[in-house]
Amino acid sequence: MASTKVFGGYHAIALPLPHSSFQRFIYAKQHNAKPGSHAESVLATGRTAYVVNLPVHASEKWLRACLEPLGAIQHVVAGSGGLFDEEDEEEDDLNENAVNRTAHVVFKTEESLDKMLQADALETPAPSKPCGLQAYAAKYRRNRPGLSVIKEMTDRYMASFDEMEAEDLRRREELKSQVDDDGFQTVVNTKKRGIVQTEEVLARPAKKQKSKELDNFYRFQTREKKRDQLKTLRERFEEDRQLVEKMKKANKFRPE
Repeated sequence: MASTKVFGGYHAIALPLPHSSFQRFIYAKQHNAKPGSHAESVLATGRTAYVVNLPVHASEKWLRACLEPLGAIQHVVAGSGGLFDEEDEEEDDLNENAVNRTAHVVFKTEESLDKMLQADALETPAPSKPCGLQAYAAKYRRNRPGLSVIKEMTDRYMASFDEMEAEDLRRREELKSQVDDDGFQTVVNTKKRGIVQTEEVLARPAKKQKSKELDNFYRFQTREKKRDQLKTLRERFEEDRQLVEKMKKANKFRPE
């Protein structure tokens, strides 16, 4: 008798979540081999189950622990998304490309496959690593280790940077005292580049402000000079006009 929970040809099998009253479901159906396909040679007809919606942390070891109470398993073939490798400690449990995990499970007998398709629920072993909300919380804590840890990392980095700067300065000092085969001495800058650059940057606003003040002063000087020149021209014009009037009255003005 097959399971009553069938959706689109897949039998729903409940898996209890660790430390929770909730369940998740995997879905399985009998695999129908395609005649003449080389890839199908390892998927025995009548003994192979196609399982989908496997948990992100599902490994071959975990899958065998879930299904072997139903019968001996010959081998497991990972499908879409692969299977989690428990030996790889660097693998990220929360990899978004691996959420749709599938697998083909080949039992040693047809009776074992029938038992799986009749099961409504399975006992699951505890995952070897945190999963679900616990995995997200652990990842969050790893990415935000706290100010004390960040300060320690920063201090180590700055100490390493200062050491490299000192080594670079020492090397340039050695080059400064060296003379090549032609008798020329190598010209190198032995000043700390970071400090020089900082002083230059800090000095720029003061230089800019000083230049602006000088420009304003020269502009004021120019306006005063032009005003004086215009006043002088007006005075000379008035003097010349009065002289012309006097000459007209004395009949001595003869314009050419």
